[in-house]
Amino acid sequence: MDQQLVARIKRRSKYWGQTEPHQWFDVRVVEDAGYRLRGNSNNYRLDDVVLGIRLASGFIVDLVNGKTNHRRKPDRHG
Repeated sequence: MDQQLVARIKRRSKYWGQTEPHQWFDVRVVEDAGYRLRGNSNNYRLDDVVLGIRLASGFIVDLVNGKTNHRRKPDRHG
């Protein structure tokens, strides 16, 4: 089973703007009491992101609402 934990930064987070809006990126969970997630060359708190799982097919299951969508590509229209 090929799956990857992914995250996207919430709009209300102070980290908003470190990625394209709503862009998913790979993360891993680490042993850090405050910043449990590592990804996107940064450290994040669980409150700052929405978590998802990227399936082998490339689709992402959003763990907040259960919806499945394809990996979002950056919007060139700003």
